[in-house]
Amino acid sequence: MNEGRWQNIDFGYEEPPQEYIDRELEKYDEIVTQFCEISGLDRKRVDVNIQALKDVIIRVDMRKLYFQIYHSNMKANEYKVIIGLECFWILKLHPFWIKILPEDSQEIMQIATWINEKIVLHMTCSLLEEYNPEFFEQGQDICELYCKELEYSFRYRDLSKESMFLMFDPFYFMHLCNSSITKEGLNIL
Repeated sequence: MNEGRWQNIDFGYEEPPQEYIDRELEKYDEIVTQFCEISGLDRKRVDVNIQALKDVIIRVDMRKLYFQIYHSNMKANEYKVIIGLECFWILKLHPFWIKILPEDSQEIMQIATWINEKIVLHMTCSLLEEYNPEFFEQGQDICELYCKELEYSFRYRDLSKESMFLMFDPFYFMHLCNSSITKEGLNIL
């Protein structure tokens, strides 16, 4: 084997400064708060494994560095970062949970069981709504069906970071295409 092949490489990953991690933790707190408001869930019920969430933040940061080093300074678009990286690691590391109480309804127990998948679905739909609002205008039945399929996939299917990139890249490129059309109907790309 070539065990000494990389021993002289002067490169190592450095974790981001605490200020960066704190800003990211605040961002996730806002995401969870928004999710709770939309779903009617008491925010105090959602607990966070801070160490697991920090691990999510660091792994996303590592992957951004990977893009820059191994893909000619490529910077991942927001879809890739949020859906392909952040959502992937949340689904892997499950930093969020809800303790089920004896008096909880079936709905709360279902949310508690699927909390990480539901937060990831919220993040995904928020991004789709921001960049592709016309997607949600196609009809509520289609959107609900699509969201149920996504949520099921997030829980039970083997989704790699790369497959999640590919799953949502068409939405990103649709946004680019739509934003490149001028008022005169000309494509400026």
